[in-house]
Amino acid sequence: MKPPADADLPAHELWAAIIAMPRPFRVVPFPRRGPDGEPVAEMAMQVLTQEECIAAKASAERYVRKLLREKDNGATSPESGQGYADLCELRDSVELLFRSCRRVDDMTRPFFPTVEAVGKHLLTDEIGVLVLNYRRVQMEIGPIVNDMSQEEMDAWISVLAKGGSQFPFDMLSLGQQTQLFRHLARRLLLSQTDNSSPGEPREETI
Repeated sequence: MKPPADADLPAHELWAAIIAMPRPFRVVPFPRRGPDGEPVAEMAMQVLTQEECIAAKASAERYVRKLLREKDNGATSPESGQGYADLCELRDSVELLFRSCRRVDDMTRPFFPTVEAVGKHLLTDEIGVLVLNYRRVQMEIGPIVNDMSQEEMDAWISVLAKGGSQFPFDMLSLGQQTQLFRHLARRLLLSQTDNSSPGEPREETI
């Protein structure tokens, strides 16, 4: 992940530039095949924001509480037990897919007509496949990744050297920050040994 091109802007302007960037997404096949053996459709799967994830979990819990109260005529409080947790997890998968799966021709519109349509018409295995796809999309193209290339690390070092805002550095995961610190330390060590006398040993790595 390279730093934003406008990383030397004031923090408030940088934030505006960042949120204007397109949200990461990937086109994935719908996990159901037609008579010809090909997927019946494609969907654009986007990475959810923190607020959307919270909304999905809250909606899942409301659904499960209502379901259990109706089954038990409101006699007991359902917010306990492994069954409650399992139901919340199942419903959370439905809520997540409704929010993350978008139409390929119009990313502003959800792929599924309603959240209830996901659970009503998709098989359990199909939901499982799509959730795994989402986790893979989140890991591979989400804003937080673990590894940076040499070029990406040099770009971040350039931003820091120019006295850019601290904010873009906070976009890096802990693993990326550690990787960048090691790269900085390696460059500093090589710089010091390059300036040493010819007879002194040169350390290449740390």
